[in-house]
Amino acid sequence: MFTSEIFGPDLLIVLVVPMVLLAFVGLSIWAIVDVSSHSKRDFYEAGSSKVAWIIVIAIFTFFYGFGCFIAIYYLIRVRPKVRKIETRPTNSHS
Repeated sequence: MFTSEIFGPDLLIVLVVPMVLLAFVGLSIWAIVDVSSHSKRDFYEAGSSKVAWIIVIAIFTFFYGFGCFIAIYYLIRVRPKVRKIETRPTNSHS
């Protein structure tokens, strides 16, 4: 027998919806931690703001519930630029 025949479709909703919501919040937290791990200078050179990304992702996640979409945008579009600047060799003469 399928569990939906025993418990009905409500069990599926009770199990799946919280897992999806938890994944969305986890993605947002991952993006905030990643933003925090880079320097302000790297963000500035990439044409962005570290503080703004943290605030926007946090506010839209915890107050509006769709910060995961902003986090996805950050992870796909902004993070590669910041990492590229972070890993480029510096021209310091020591």
